[in-house]
Amino acid sequence: MILINSSNLHVGGGVQVATSFITEMSSLNLPHGLALLVSDEVHRNLGASGYTVPQSVSYSVENTYGFNPLGLFRKSSMDSFDTVFTVFGPLYRWPTPFRNIVGFAQPWIIYPNNECYAMLPLLQRLKMRLKFKIQSWFFRRADVLVVELEHVRQGLVRELGIPAERIHVVHNCLSSIYHREDLWQNVDIPDVECDVRLGFLGRNYLHKNTAIFPQVAGALERKHGIRAKFFVTFTDEEWQACSPDFRAACVNIGPLTVAQCPNFYRAMDAIVFPSLLECFSATPLEAMAMERPLIASDRPFNRDVCGPHAHYFDPMDPESAADRVATIFGGEGADRQALRAARDHAISFSSPRKRVEKYLALVTSAR
Repeated sequence: MILINSSNLHVGGGVQVATSFITEMSSLNLPHGLALLVSDEVHRNLGASGYTVPQSVSYSVENTYGFNPLGLFRKSSMDSFDTVFTVFGPLYRWPTPFRNIVGFAQPWIIYPNNECYAMLPLLQRLKMRLKFKIQSWFFRRADVLVVELEHVRQGLVRELGIPAERIHVVHNCLSSIYHREDLWQNVDIPDVECDVRLGFLGRNYLHKNTAIFPQVAGALERKHGIRAKFFVTFTDEEWQACSPDFRAACVNIGPLTVAQCPNFYRAMDAIVFPSLLECFSATPLEAMAMERPLIASDRPFNRDVCGPHAHYFDPMDPESAADRVATIFGGEGADRQALRAARDHAISFSSPRKRVEKYLALVTSAR
């Protein structure tokens, strides 16, 4: 018996990956005894994507949250399975009387000397390091780790000493919903007076580097005469925590379902992705697939995915980002031929079918 576990995924790209994986899996011949355990948010996105649970699959909705020492040793329904695949971990269970396969996407662990730590107060920095020490212990306990790019496998070998043969690379990809316009859902985008709409899709985590948006907007108007607004997708709590300057430069749309994301991209003039630290993000692929100019931080995780199809800038220099935006919108506008080439690149990078086939091969071979 095999359990696909996404009960711990509540926000961001992990929800999108789990939704795409489960949706695409339903079109294949599934192994006997397959069960799905999903969070409320994954369940909501599956419904919005038109997903129907196959009759042969057991489906349950349950929410799990973070590290709870009291819950580590508690009996769980997971214990009755031969294999548990947690789409993105860690899985906070001990012991694990099953084949424990865990997806890894925590760049703070494989890049422990990253520049984001310097932005944190000392106490918070120490708490973060403790958190990632605990996570690292549970990741080491996995029988198999699944990562999205080769640089992540190299980081796990380097930083955690995990044997390379226990780590499998399965490329992330566009969700199949980007090929199904009939499933796209509307997004309410306020009509705000500006010259350029710049979109950012994601949570307001520190490493996403969204704090530069007011400075980018200021530089665009001061140096280039371009009035820009940033449209973000933060939770209410994240939005209320933003500074007045940030809220003046940005418009918050709120969190989106997977089915709403394509129309969000379509409503933007360009997408800005200023992240400092990632294992992999689908946002660049999605922006290219929707033929929107992508202004991205000049970091290996972006260049490895986008190649020559993005406009790169120094993420520590807001004026650098403003200059890249101005090269597009200060002249004749976006190059349609270049945008079509970027779309072709994004579509060919990988596919939901390839990903789900590799996932299923891993969980069935581990039985």
